[in-house]
Amino acid sequence: MKIFRTPARGAAGLTVAALSIAALAGCAPASSDGPNENRPEGEIHVAVYGDAAASVEQAAADRFNEDSEIKVVIDSIPGDSNYGSAVRTSLGTDNAPDIFMSWGAADIEQLVDAGALLPLDEFIAEDPALRDSFIPTVFDEQVIDDEAYGIPMRGTAPTFLFYNEQVLADAGLEPAQSLDELLDQTEVLAADGVTPVALAGADVWPTQMWFQYLFARQLGNEAVADGLSGDADVWESEGSRTALTELRDLVDAGTFGTSFDSVGYSNQGTTALLSQGRAAYELMGTWNYATLAAADADFAENDLGWVAFPELTGGAGAPGDIAGNLANYYNVAADTRYPEAVAGFLAELYSDDFQNDQLAIGNLPPTTNAGELVAANQDLDARTKEYLDFVIGLVEDAPSFQLSWDRAVPTESTTRLLDAISGYTNGSLDADQWVEQMQSLTATD
Repeated sequence: MKIFRTPARGAAGLTVAALSIAALAGCAPASSDGPNENRPEGEIHVAVYGDAAASVEQAAADRFNEDSEIKVVIDSIPGDSNYGSAVRTSLGTDNAPDIFMSWGAADIEQLVDAGALLPLDEFIAEDPALRDSFIPTVFDEQVIDDEAYGIPMRGTAPTFLFYNEQVLADAGLEPAQSLDELLDQTEVLAADGVTPVALAGADVWPTQMWFQYLFARQLGNEAVADGLSGDADVWESEGSRTALTELRDLVDAGTFGTSFDSVGYSNQGTTALLSQGRAAYELMGTWNYATLAAADADFAENDLGWVAFPELTGGAGAPGDIAGNLANYYNVAADTRYPEAVAGFLAELYSDDFQNDQLAIGNLPPTTNAGELVAANQDLDARTKEYLDFVIGLVEDAPSFQLSWDRAVPTESTTRLLDAISGYTNGSLDADQWVEQMQSLTATD
């Protein structure tokens, strides 16, 4: 499989890399001068993204704390767009997290430039498993200027359609296999009083997923990566215009309902719509399984289904191309008070206990032995195992994997990107204006 993301400065292997999934079967603060003795004594603080997966990180902290004099404290930050800004504004202060989560190279480059992150190469020299336990091209996403700054954690996270099996059955429908079929189903589902697709437009990043896939299908992931890297011609191409028209057709047909801009994901708005049978589909990442199961275990066990994003005819993209996030990453503040204890806690990320806890909530760790753990884990219920096998197959069979757009562009361009996404979807930008915005925010000069 080829992985496409915008080339980060000095990052290793970032333009095209072979990922063996078979192995799976605001400004930054100034540079730190060293450990900050004003940080809490005897504690490492870990800022976790406050969603259903945070329980796995808490369990890891509990295990670590059994044998460590330095205790890990888990600080949950609401799982929305505030996470990144909350972390960045705290760095350099006595209350900053020692460890925090990010999504890719573009996410941390400003922090690396400012000397706010601790290079992890000394940790890896002492414990090579911090690198060798992970799929190489996933690990290399946060290698910048030949130095490692992140350790993969949580799961490999392509996006795809989740659906309510009972809602489709009541409407006499099967999961949509093509975009035309999804449009045809829109009228049937709306007539039944069901929102065809739950869309958390208030958070915007879920809307971006529709752009990613429509552009992947029309242009192919390689062309999209070129566009995100500054090739202005990509955004004004015929395939780009066709993808925009397809998105407009979905909006105008009522596929997302009429109030998607006021529905959120972080407040479980779309979770409620799907699990309560008020929506038929939701396009979301692998983490959504844990979110839905935590909200309604009966629904997740009995009525939750999943399917790859629909195909379309006539596009240049390869069937089966996927988009999403390679993984999440833990980064370390340069002025952490207890770097040796931090290194010890990071080792939890490749432990069997941590990985099996991830598997139990439907996350597929980006480790070289994850597939073996899935097969060997006798505690996984049949439904979760079926889900994990689907994710493994989806990624293994994909010709290419496109990193989420908002994690591929530089941090300073993210807000403009999401504004363009939101603006076109809600109609405040037309196609020409959207193209101009994308050309401007991805320009390299």
